[in-house]
Amino acid sequence: MGKDGVISMEEFKGASANLDIEKMKKSLLGFREMANLLKEHEKIQVGITKAKYDALVAEGFTPVQALDLCKR
Repeated sequence: MGKDGVISMEEFKGASANLDIEKMKKSLLGFREMANLLKEHEKIQVGITKAKYDALVAEGFTPVQALDLCKR
């Protein structure tokens, strides 16, 4: 790939493509780490939403009302 980001026809056809496998592996590891962080974030968000729902029901809201308030 040239400095301008354009791929030559030879590279496109696979004749002289220079793949940096180690760089690709590191990039994949980075994606996996990010996926794990996103999963953990979702677990925390779910816990917060459940606690909100439980608190609303404990305060006298009906389950349907509490669920509606948690959607916001």
